[in-house]
Amino acid sequence: MFDFSLGEMAVIGAVALVVLGPEKLPKVARAVGQWVGKAQRYVNDVKSDLNREMELSELRKLQEQVQDSAREIEHSMQGSLDTAQSGLSDSEAVSTASQDYSWQSTTHEDFVKPPPSLDELAEQVNALRQQFELSPGSRTRFKYAPRARAGRHSQAVTRSVRRHFQA
Repeated sequence: MFDFSLGEMAVIGAVALVVLGPEKLPKVARAVGQWVGKAQRYVNDVKSDLNREMELSELRKLQEQVQDSAREIEHSMQGSLDTAQSGLSDSEAVSTASQDYSWQSTTHEDFVKPPPSLDELAEQVNALRQQFELSPGSRTRFKYAPRARAGRHSQAVTRSVRRHFQA
């Protein structure tokens, strides 16, 4: 902030020691340090405010440029849409003049298979259930069910622990 060399600061300190005395010098030095700190914080706040305003103005300029380019794109798209519509209306005029009404109208239903009804889905679910059901007397093997195996294993462990503590 201030350009003082070490020698100049020593001279200022010696003069302050003589003028203020050794009792008041620490209090005055503390107060001066606080004032310098406040001044530095104020300068830093002003700098950050200026930087923020500069960034904000740059963002506004960028926003205006983006809006201008968006308008240009919109105008060019509108122009090409207008030319396409005029070309389409010209082709419709030619096609209506030579229309012989021999074609049947087609809809999207001609090309798309309708989804299955709820009844059909229920029938499929029941067929799958019957296919995977086991007879009541058969014992299930948990080949692809690790949680079920863990459950059976934990039940066997709890039985053996109960037997151990009951004996």
